[in-house]
Amino acid sequence: MGYQPGTSREDAESAFYRLRGALDKGEQLMWIARDERGLLGSVRLELCNESDGLNRAVPKCLLVHRQARRQGIGKQLIAAMEKAAITHHRGLLCLDIQASTPAEAFYRAQGYRCLGELPDYICSPDGYYHPAVIYYKRLFAVNQFMQRIAS
Repeated sequence: MGYQPGTSREDAESAFYRLRGALDKGEQLMWIARDERGLLGSVRLELCNESDGLNRAVPKCLLVHRQARRQGIGKQLIAAMEKAAITHHRGLLCLDIQASTPAEAFYRAQGYRCLGELPDYICSPDGYYHPAVIYYKRLFAVNQFMQRIAS
């Protein structure tokens, strides 16, 4: 989830409490998939609260347990997250992922489009920097949607 080797307990706890605060304030939303064995996966949605970006959100940290992959759990989590994005009037989703990973094929299969690549953007746990790829999905045309709301 983005922690580097050597991350202190204090830093990890601080990140957890920041996330908890964002969830409590409704700045981020979170979905969890589980079964009788426990946690299978999760995804978060960070809602943009900037005045010029109220139409967009950022999917974050889609995780599915290795033993639960290829069972449709990631797809279900993304579908729930996208439904909530629409409910919150967020028609544009934009995310970055490490280039040349299986995540690219997954997001393409969910209808996300590749915008481009950024060099040396993501530092992996081994300390090496890798390129990231920007993906986006337009859930609805925001101007048309806002006109319907105003009518």
